[in-house]
Amino acid sequence: MKRLLALFANNKESLGEKGERFAALWLKKQGYKLLHQNYKIGKDEADLIAIDPDRVTIVIVEVKTRSSSEPAPESSINRKKQFNLARFASRLGKRKEFSGRPFRFDAIAIVWPDGEEPQIKHYEAAFDSPF
Repeated sequence: MKRLLALFANNKESLGEKGERFAALWLKKQGYKLLHQNYKIGKDEADLIAIDPDRVTIVIVEVKTRSSSEPAPESSINRKKQFNLARFASRLGKRKEFSGRPFRFDAIAIVWPDGEEPQIKHYEAAFDSPF
């Protein structure tokens, strides 16, 4: 963890940007293959798009980072955000490289108080698509 945190020392990124970058590196260490970061289709955007360690499932990851655990970072992934991510996945599934692949929606919540180590929670299959 300390080697991973060293990559973030003296960085001028926002807390949200640091959290997304930390989540991407953390997922790689868990065996995920990162495909895209901050990928946009129209007005919709996914923080991270990865391939599950099963090497089949496309995982759309919403990352929420806060400096405090109250309120919980993941509590801001509301129905509207879920709908937008599901619409994003529907559009993504029409692209050749993603066509015919199963999708999953994960959430990563990071609590990262200033000067402390981040605490990360990974919620696999955090929600289902309304489509």
